[in-house]
Amino acid sequence: MGAVENLFDDRLKNIQCEVGVLAAIITYVAAREDIDQLNESLFTMHTHRIMFRAIKKLHDAGSAVDGVMLLDSIKSLGGDAFGVNEQYVIDLLAEAPAWLHHFPDYVRKLQELAARRALRDAAEKTKVLANDLSNGNADEAIAKATSLLGDIGTGNESDSIEHIVHATIDVFSEVAKIQEEKEKGIYKVRGVTTGFFGLDTKLIEAAPGDLILIAARPSMGKTAFAQNIAAHISTNLAKPILFESCEMKKAKIARRFMAAMGNVELKRLHTAELRSEDWQGIQTATMILEKAPIELHDGDVTLSDIRRHARQAKKKYGSLGAIFVDYLQLINTPNLPENTSEHARLTYVSKGLKNIAMEFDCPLFALSQLSRDVEKRPNKRPVMSDLRGSGALEQDADVILFLYRDEYYNKDKSKFIGLLEVDTAKCRDGVTGKTFLCAELEYSRFSNVASHQLASLEKMDGAA
Repeated sequence: MGAVENLFDDRLKNIQCEVGVLAAIITYVAAREDIDQLNESLFTMHTHRIMFRAIKKLHDAGSAVDGVMLLDSIKSLGGDAFGVNEQYVIDLLAEAPAWLHHFPDYVRKLQELAARRALRDAAEKTKVLANDLSNGNADEAIAKATSLLGDIGTGNESDSIEHIVHATIDVFSEVAKIQEEKEKGIYKVRGVTTGFFGLDTKLIEAAPGDLILIAARPSMGKTAFAQNIAAHISTNLAKPILFESCEMKKAKIARRFMAAMGNVELKRLHTAELRSEDWQGIQTATMILEKAPIELHDGDVTLSDIRRHARQAKKKYGSLGAIFVDYLQLINTPNLPENTSEHARLTYVSKGLKNIAMEFDCPLFALSQLSRDVEKRPNKRPVMSDLRGSGALEQDADVILFLYRDEYYNKDKSKFIGLLEVDTAKCRDGVTGKTFLCAELEYSRFSNVASHQLASLEKMDGAA
């Protein structure tokens, strides 16, 4: 019997797959994007579990997973790490399968084997429950056994099917809950609003998992527009945000937040030629920002970096209200071949950003440059075909907002001096159309137009 059991145990493990998975997440950044879906139960060897624990510890801390850091992480595990040293790591990598791009297949195989081991263990426990006549009646034993089996999964529960009635019940319950909250005056948006009431009338709200593109040519005010929304979400809605700036340094971003919130002209903050009332504005803005749940990162960034930063912010605050990326064309893609076309690269980035929004259950606002073709037309207002990497961006985005300031192109001849046109060109759950904001770029901000003026502006022929 023992020989049969040992043979059965050998069939429920695959050492080469375990080595392949460990080698992949040590060697390739892309493989580490899926590390949160893995756990120690996938590995049958103690040394492999130690390796994974050390890698996961680095990953959760947002640290690099290289040879030096990995060995330090292993040592930090103390006595549990017995038998895992530098030579062991070298040997493991040397024994890894040659085709590491089969990483997803290795993971699925390990998940399958882990589920079968769990099923075997549940069967052993069920046998004990059946034979223990002193511990409750048969119905209670069956309930416990059923519970044991119900806890078993392959790690791919997201792929399971479900009858639509369950989803409709969820919708019904959510609608009823929202209605009740509104009647009691305690309603809070599930996603986020922008703080611009004309725009919010069209969008309703940016929902968790939404990818919102904010697209414009340079000098239209994309960054200021995004920062104004970020400030609204973090202060008025009290929801944490992550702001990824691929173009500006943190100090420059902070200066813009301070100018907008403190009513201080941006150029005065640049030159330090401040008036006495400016100091009060700076102090007010600093006090607001000190309490605001805003996390900044500047410089080069990859999709993996954005995920890591989002995990850090979520760990700090418990949730994320929104993620902002300024701007998507600057996201690095080191995992793609050097000869990858710009269209294919932006397709990869676009899908990656949508996945991040879904993963962290919050809206992701991605700023996007438009092609120079805009400048070749008499009418410079953006259209869908102006999006760089148009096909993927247009498809993946839940909301597309085009920003346009007519006075930038038409100077004193414009009918819209001091205004920003916001064209909701795509909105899955809202309505499309244009609205307007007052442009106060000297303060790095936009503000609402009075409701009676907004209605007339939106009807003007020139805005069509």
